[in-house]
Amino acid sequence: MTPEERKAAIAAPGPSWREWLYGQAFKWWLGIGLMIVDSWIIAGWAELHEWVYLVLNIVPVLYLEYLLYEYLWHPYAAEYRGRFRASWRHPFEVGRWIPERAELLAGTVGQPAGPDPREFL
Repeated sequence: MTPEERKAAIAAPGPSWREWLYGQAFKWWLGIGLMIVDSWIIAGWAELHEWVYLVLNIVPVLYLEYLLYEYLWHPYAAEYRGRFRASWRHPFEVGRWIPERAELLAGTVGQPAGPDPREFL
């Protein structure tokens, strides 16, 4: 590591361990765990040759897994969606484990540093 790289790493260290763990690592582990659960459901019903029950079970399970992902890591994209309205596709405005959640809920994302303009109006 060169001295310039070392100084840059000290100046901007990146996310903390907690932010990295909840923001990136758990996505992969949750995906692997949900894939295992899905394969158990599919293998169980396929072994019994109950294809109707397989479809009736896997569709709600996949939707519940999607809701879990939305609850934990739904990205904030106000420029694409405008004002948030809950729906069956996007029931949560912002994910619980994304790093910028606190700023998003406080409404300070994209605002310049300085006094809060809402205090003057």
